[in-house]
Amino acid sequence: MPLLPTLLVALLGPVSGSAEPQRQAVLVPMPAEASWQELAFLAALPAASMLNDGKPALLALGLEGALSAETKDFLARYHPARLTFIGSGPEDASVEGIASERLPASSADTAACALAAAFFKESARAVLVHEDDYSSALAGSVLAARLRVPLFFCGGSGLSSAAREQIERLGANTLLLVGDFEKTVPAAGKATSERLRQPADVARWMQKHKLPVEYVAAVAPLDRGEGHARKLSLAGAELAAGRGGALVPLERGSAADARAALAAFRAALGSAPEYLCLAALPEALPMEALQGSGDGVDTDPPSDLAYGNVDADPFLELAVGRFVAEDCASGTLLAARSLAYDELLAPAFAARFAMAEWERSCAPLFANVGFEPPALHSAEKPFEQDSALASVSVLVHDSHSSWLQIGNTYMHDSRVLLAPCLVVSAGCSPASLDQDADMHSVALRLLRNGAIGFVGNVRRAIAQQELYRSEFLNGLLAGQSLGRANRDAQNRMLVSMLAHGESEHGAHRYELYNQAFYGDPALVLHLPKAPKSPPARVELRGREVIVHAPAEWWRNEEFIVPDWKYDASPALYAWRGAGVGVESSWDNEHHRNQELHVFTAQVRTSKPVHALVALKPPAAPLGWDGKFFVDEHADGTRSVYFRVQLLDADMGSGRILQQVDELRFRLE
Repeated sequence: MPLLPTLLVALLGPVSGSAEPQRQAVLVPMPAEASWQELAFLAALPAASMLNDGKPALLALGLEGALSAETKDFLARYHPARLTFIGSGPEDASVEGIASERLPASSADTAACALAAAFFKESARAVLVHEDDYSSALAGSVLAARLRVPLFFCGGSGLSSAAREQIERLGANTLLLVGDFEKTVPAAGKATSERLRQPADVARWMQKHKLPVEYVAAVAPLDRGEGHARKLSLAGAELAAGRGGALVPLERGSAADARAALAAFRAALGSAPEYLCLAALPEALPMEALQGSGDGVDTDPPSDLAYGNVDADPFLELAVGRFVAEDCASGTLLAARSLAYDELLAPAFAARFAMAEWERSCAPLFANVGFEPPALHSAEKPFEQDSALASVSVLVHDSHSSWLQIGNTYMHDSRVLLAPCLVVSAGCSPASLDQDADMHSVALRLLRNGAIGFVGNVRRAIAQQELYRSEFLNGLLAGQSLGRANRDAQNRMLVSMLAHGESEHGAHRYELYNQAFYGDPALVLHLPKAPKSPPARVELRGREVIVHAPAEWWRNEEFIVPDWKYDASPALYAWRGAGVGVESSWDNEHHRNQELHVFTAQVRTSKPVHALVALKPPAAPLGWDGKFFVDEHADGTRSVYFRVQLLDADMGSGRILQQVDELRFRLE
C-alpha cells in the first residue's frame, strides 16, 4: 500500500500549527498463543505513558514479516522521534525517517528489567505482580502507568536478582503488590510492601492518592489464549492508562454476570465512573439480547444498553463504548490512534467530512461547525485509496448494507486506509458481530484501517433509527465525547420509547437496542469552529423552564430511495435544526418516510418535581406532547425529560407550515 498520501499528511503538520513534540512509540512483537510477551507489553505501558505525557503509543505486532500497512500509516501520521522494539520482532521493522532501537528480552522478567533500566532513572515506588496472574498484571500495569513507575514480575521463587538490583538502583522504598500474593512477600532491599489484592483495591488506592477514576476499562482475561481477537485485553489496559482510569478484569459468564461484577466494582470504589469501555468482543464479554421485539424485522438485537444503567430507573448514567478489533495488533493500534487523536489531526482531513450513497440531510449540521462542503460517494463500487473519502474526519453513510459491507462504499476485506475517521452508517446490520463464523466484519475492518469509531445497526434498520442517529450527531457536533453522545442519544431514544408506550414492544424500542457504538467512549471529535448558528437549548430559571428553538432551520432535498417507489412529487425535502432530533416513521400512504422534528428538553434540579405545566401553549401540532419523565440521580438531584415540537413543515412542498421560537413551562 503506497504511503505517499499519509506521509504528505504528516508533513503538513498538526492543525494548530505548533511544533511537534518528541513523541516515541514502543512496539512489542506478539505471538498468537499465550506467552511472556503479553506481560512485556504491560511492563512497557508505564514507560510508554511517561514518554508521551500519559498517552502511550504502545503497539503489539506480528512476530514475522514487515510492519503492516496500517501500522506504517499510523507511524507516518504520528511521526515519533524514535521507535523502541521489545524482544525479537519483524524482519523489516524500519520506518523511513524514524530512528529505532531494540531492547533484548526473552521473558517477562528480562523485559521488565530492560524497560526499567532504559526509561527510569529513579522511582520511589514500583508495582509488582506475579507472572502467573494475568488479571492482576492488567490492573497493575494501569496503576504503574498512572504513577509513571516501573512494573516488575516475580515467579515461584520470588524476585530475580536482576529485578532486585533494578529496584534498589531506582531507590524504591515502596512495592505495591497487586494480586493475591502468598504470605511471603518478595524481598527487595529496604523497600516495604503494600498489598492491593483486588482490582477494586487498586482503584480505591488511586482515588485515595488523588488519582481520580472516571474511566473504567472492562476486559476479559480469558482472551489471552482463546477467541477470535486474542489479547484485546491489552488494548483495554492501554486505554485505561491513557484516559487516567482503572481496569476491571471480568471472568467468563453471562452479560448479567458481567453487570453484577461491574456493580460490585463500583460499590467497592464508592462511586460510578463517567465512562465504561468494554474492551472485548461479545464472545468474551457478552452483549445482552433484547427479548421478543416482535416488530416484523430481525428480532432480539444484541445490545450493550444495560451496561450503562446503574440504578433502578431506565435511564442511562454511564457513557459506554464497546472497544473491538479484528485482532490484538489492530486493537492496540486503535487504542494508540484514539489516544493520539489530537496529535494526528492535520489540515488535509480535520475539517472535511463525507456523505455516502443515500445520505444528504446532515450537510448543514456539519457546515454549521465549520466543516467544508462534503465529499459525496455515490458510485456503484467501493472507494479507492485516491478517493477524497480516504481523507475525511467523519463519514456519514446510508444504503443497503450487511456485516460484510456498508453498501457500495466499503467492504469487510478492504485495504483502503483512512484518515482518523468516525463512521456512522444507517444500513442494515453493519455493526453485527455475531452472524459470521469467521468474524468477517466491515466495522472491524474500518477500525483496523484508520477509523476511530463506528456507529451502526446490529440488525436490520427501520425508519425509527433516525432519532438515535440525529441525536448522536447533535451531541457530537456540540462537542461531546463519543460515549456521551451515545449515552444522550440513547436516553432521548428511551424518552421517545416511553412516550409512545413501547416499554414491551414497538419500533422505537427495537431501534433503541439496535444501535451500537464501537470505539473509545472518551474520544472527542475535533470540530473546526464553534457553531455559527446557535442550537436549540433549554434553560432553567428557578422553577420556570424556557425552551429555545434553534436560531436557524435548514432545508435540503432528500435522497429518494428507489425501493420506496415514491412518485407523489419530483422532490422530497428534509429540514434540520441544530440540537433538534428527527423522529422518522414509514408513511405507507405516500410511500416514503415521514419526519417529525422533536426537541428533547432535559433540565436538572435539586427540587422535587410532581408536575410540568405548559405556559401559553401554541396551536397543535406544535408544543409539548403532554408527557414528562424523571431520572433520579445518586446525588439527590434529578433530570426531567420532555419532548416538544418546534417546527411543522411539509416534506413534499418544502414549506414551513408553523414554527415557534420559544416555549415556557413551570415545574411543580
